[in-house]
Amino acid sequence: MGSELGYAALALVATTAYYIAFLVFRASARRMEPLRGGRPFRVARLMLTDPVWLGGGLLLFLGLGYEVVAFTAMPLAVAQPIFAVALVMLVAYAVRFLGERLSVREWTSVALFVLATMLIGLSATEEGELHADATLAGTLARPWLMISVCAPAVVIAALVWLIGDRRASGRHARKLAGVAYGIGAGACAGLAEAGIRGISIVYEETGSLTAVLQSAYPWMTIGLAAIALGQLQVALQRCRIAIIAVVLTVIGRSYLLLSSSVLFGEDWPRDAGPFALRAFGFVLALAALVLFPRHEEPEPAARETVHAALDPRTLPRWPSTPAGPS
Repeated sequence: MGSELGYAALALVATTAYYIAFLVFRASARRMEPLRGGRPFRVARLMLTDPVWLGGGLLLFLGLGYEVVAFTAMPLAVAQPIFAVALVMLVAYAVRFLGERLSVREWTSVALFVLATMLIGLSATEEGELHADATLAGTLARPWLMISVCAPAVVIAALVWLIGDRRASGRHARKLAGVAYGIGAGACAGLAEAGIRGISIVYEETGSLTAVLQSAYPWMTIGLAAIALGQLQVALQRCRIAIIAVVLTVIGRSYLLLSSSVLFGEDWPRDAGPFALRAFGFVLALAALVLFPRHEEPEPAARETVHAALDPRTLPRWPSTPAGPS
């Protein structure tokens, strides 16, 4: 009992550190010049040369490392609600201390996402035997499995970057909402976590670090994590962290489960109860995505400026032309 509580506490600390890293990344993004997805190498250079961002990255990887330790020692049905609690704490912090405001529609979507995360966690059962290609040559001999899970995530991230970089114009133009960035970054983050899982499976099967380095999973993890972090940094400069973090988390966990079934042969639960929980969790996550607004509402200050500009009382008055002699 004591060890279980200890691992639960470690899981909560790890997930809290993970989300504090998001706050550090946000502070770093506000210091940077405007980031453009069409210039990925410039984005990478600005991130890697910013000490604040590097501190957030260190905190992020420490949180992920402790998550791996805690979550491998406790059931997913216990770990996943802990992850959801840390996510709720981040949203509450963003609303209370960062001044972010969510509409009723957005609060509903966030609640559905958190509930979906918990249901997917509760659907976990004892895992069967998982297998991963132990060498890069083995993966390249059958590349279609890897392509089938990696290509959609990369395409989604690229599309979000390109659309988000289009300059809004016109009277009713509005910038892309955080939900879009969260989807792109979340899919890539989920694949990066799948790569970490592949590394773990290969090492358990072979006990060889050389076999791990010869597999595709380290490169998959590094490449997809780089895309996810770059997209996250662009998103934090433009959108609300509460929305980004929620969407990224749920999409990442969902994509991790889906990609694991393709890459490692992980089956969905076969019992009726767990199967229904997982299916309903995915349905709720999809419903939350559909419900989220696609564009950010104007900031209150911006709305007031527009209203003031359109107020007839504030429009310039032209001097009246004096009437001529009758």
